Amino acid sequence: MRPVQIFISYRRDDSAGYARALYDELARHFGADRVFIDVDDIAAGQAFADVIAQAVGQSRVVLVLIGPRWLGERPGQPPRLADAGDFVHREIAGALAQGLTLVPLLLDGARMPEPALLPPPLRALASHNAMEISPTNYADAMQRLVARLRSLLGEAAAPPSNRRRLGLVAGAAVLAAGSGAAWLFRGTGAPKAAVPARAARPAINGRWQAEVDYDWPGAHYVERFEFSGEGDELSGSASFLRVPRGLLEGRLLPDGLSFITRTTETAGGAEVTATHRYRGRLAGDEIRFVMQTEGGLSSHRPIEFIARRVP
Repeated sequence: MRPVQIFISYRRDDSAGYARALYDELARHFGADRVFIDVDDIAAGQAFADVIAQAVGQSRVVLVLIGPRWLGERPGQPPRLADAGDFVHREIAGALAQGLTLVPLLLDGARMPEPALLPPPLRALASHNAMEISPTNYADAMQRLVARLRSLLGEAAAPPSNRRRLGLVAGAAVLAAGSGAAWLFRGTGAPKAAVPARAARPAINGRWQAEVDYDWPGAHYVERFEFSGEGDELSGSASFLRVPRGLLEGRLLPDGLSFITRTTETAGGAEVTATHRYRGRLAGDEIRFVMQTEGGLSSHRPIEFIARRVP
């Protein structure tokens, strides 16, 4: 089994959407081979419990995703977390026993469970500082989480991208030329051509909200988007069924933006990844979107909706 450094612990019927979005974001920053999520990293025929135990043992940081149903309440029975055979119980107990760093992530307003609600092997989890993640703070939370993980793994902050460095160099050249720094252009032969100014970035950054009607009965959702970045780069999050997903392949276009997100669909024990492709045209404080879902367990027609800027 490949080496792992970041283990994502979650309960599927509590936070599967967040887990997938988190995995995509962390894989982009740290590499997919350093982040473990059960859906992608357990092959057919492998013993689930053995792979989980091995992955926890190879990890340095365990992210514990805690949503409203994390305890696994059951009518007339103790919660699933109290069962020593529960996989979430096993993951956290194993991480605590090995002295690993645990980072609880509180989702959608969930609170840290009181120690009395946790089974004895897991009560030490309640003493760990948690981070809160919701659709309204997703992009900022991801930046803070990535920075925290780099610190825990003993890594320096990622350097600026080539695009950003080139933008800084070009900006410095323009400022120098404007201040009369003729020494930049000294030398034999003809003077170098001036660096063309970069086109202004469209006013995309910030929070947006849309009412979306999907193509199945009664599927009316309020979705939230949060965009950030510099130059022609685009990062942030887009919710699907009210769960935020990290943006992939984000880029700015002359009149708008495009990106994709991914979700995991489950039916009859089968899990399939669906890709959602968004293309938006900016018009003032509105973005007119067309979203097409590819893959998944069923086919879908393109969805059109309008996102409006949140003051």
